[in-house]
Amino acid sequence: MKPVGHIIIIILLFFAHASIAWAEQQESDVEHIASEIAALIPTTEAIFLDLRCGEWTTQLSQKLNQILLERGADIRQSRSYPIFGEITEDELGIRLDDYGLERARLVQVSMNIQWQTREHKNFFSYRTEQIIVNNFEIKQLLLPEYRLLKIDNIEHAVPDSQEGSFSATQLRWIEPLIASTAIASIVFLLWTLE
Repeated sequence: MKPVGHIIIIILLFFAHASIAWAEQQESDVEHIASEIAALIPTTEAIFLDLRCGEWTTQLSQKLNQILLERGADIRQSRSYPIFGEITEDELGIRLDDYGLERARLVQVSMNIQWQTREHKNFFSYRTEQIIVNNFEIKQLLLPEYRLLKIDNIEHAVPDSQEGSFSATQLRWIEPLIASTAIASIVFLLWTLE
């Protein structure tokens, strides 16, 4: 095998290892977020879940259903959800009579992606970094009135988003003046004391 073939194999193994590590990190993040969302949902009424979280939807739905079922929740599946857009009462398709229920709780989880800027300040310098923050909004509505009961937010910073987003370290213009003045004062005091 030529040396180029060895290099290609090493590169493929590196990417395979990196993708496995990324998948494990995302699975742990999904489990953590699902447990935080489940802690906000009471299990006193039947629950209809509506998750709109982009690429997280499938995994988050599975984990959230699993956690709620372990807590003894009565989870019901709606027969018709629209694929795109906002849900209205007509489109939601939840008629409690069809399920033999008088009351139920609709839990809507949506994810918004935001950029957050963080500053790191030092005496002589500062730098900024931008990270991606997934903001999960959890709305709970009482059915059949569609009365809003509660809105919660859970923020999750994406750890890999920090790479390559650092600004160059910059000096503050006033700090070198203060530092040089302090050093000059010390030198002057030492020179005059002798």
